[in-house]
Amino acid sequence: MFPTLGHLINYLFGTHINFPMPTYGFVLVMAFMTGGFVLNLGLKRKERLGLMGMIDSKKQVSGPINYLDIVISSAFYFLFAFKIVGIMAEYQAFTKGVSAYLFSLQGCWLAGIIAFAASGYWSYRQAKKTQSPKAVFEEVKIHVYELTMTIVMVAALSGIIGAKIFDILENLDRFFKDPLQQLFSSGGFTFYGGLIVGTAAVFYYIRKQKINALHLIDAAAPAILAAYAVGRLACLLSGDGCWGIPNPEPKPEWLAMLPDWMWAYDFPHNVINEGSKMMSCDGDYCFKLDVPVFPTMFYESVLSFLFFVAIWVFQNRIKVAGSLFFIALILNGFARFFIEKIRVNNVYYLGKSEITQAEIISSLLVIGGLVGLVILYRKARKSNLKV
Repeated sequence: MFPTLGHLINYLFGTHINFPMPTYGFVLVMAFMTGGFVLNLGLKRKERLGLMGMIDSKKQVSGPINYLDIVISSAFYFLFAFKIVGIMAEYQAFTKGVSAYLFSLQGCWLAGIIAFAASGYWSYRQAKKTQSPKAVFEEVKIHVYELTMTIVMVAALSGIIGAKIFDILENLDRFFKDPLQQLFSSGGFTFYGGLIVGTAAVFYYIRKQKINALHLIDAAAPAILAAYAVGRLACLLSGDGCWGIPNPEPKPEWLAMLPDWMWAYDFPHNVINEGSKMMSCDGDYCFKLDVPVFPTMFYESVLSFLFFVAIWVFQNRIKVAGSLFFIALILNGFARFFIEKIRVNNVYYLGKSEITQAEIISSLLVIGGLVGLVILYRKARKSNLKV
């Protein structure tokens, strides 16, 4: 496994560099970028088909100087320079504990102060050019796809918060043992928490922007599946514990053409140091599982990619707006429900029955998707739309 990008780079190129950036976080960023790219393509496609037009927006052309905005912007540049220059100057301390360094007061104060002053001066000079006693706005038309980055940022920030909250709720005992570690760890995220909170935040944003919600969620359906396919690789590459149950059985003959790790894997160098210490391995991340397990995150990634391809290929044949999104929910819910059967998870008890958080949510996704499709198609028939 590759707990940091340094491990991955060294494996691929035979180098021996020390680059402590967590692989999990890097791949997670790549997942959001993938989702944003696919969403942008989907929104442009909607516009080409005449299903989504330009929207009205207001652009401020002049107004009073907003000193609070200047301070907030300058504070961001202070933090960026404070940490980046600090990492460059104290690289050894940074490599010993990435999270500890990032969430500490360690850094280069001089670089931060210079960046704060320069940013504040520049922002003030720019604001002076358009200063007026009262705010003046002009109406402009913008393409919906121009808001892709904003939509992705809303989804990313709210999704990460939701994923962390749901993970804490699912592992309250672990959280209470070390709250700070669980809050600021690079791992420990629940996809469905991110999906639920992220979707709610995006709906709130697009409603304010008066964007057609049904066409937008259609464009978002393949984007979510593509992002999920990439995001699950973060779990696989880092070995963050979201793996399957033990699988000591030999690989079946009908799977002989596949690598052994696709059937059962012991996740050496996993990021959570689970299992037994590996021989002739020094430093951090020197553990591997005692018994190989199902690499369920790989299965989810492959399935999500196949679902993405299917929806992208057949999207022109589905005419009722909003249907693609609910179909994506159903596909993801079905896949996750059955993968839960071979996945390690906290178990809840309903009477004598066992069920996991993901099984509950995936079941609700399937039911919600089916209900959504029924409602959409009934409305389409009533409106005499071609189905």
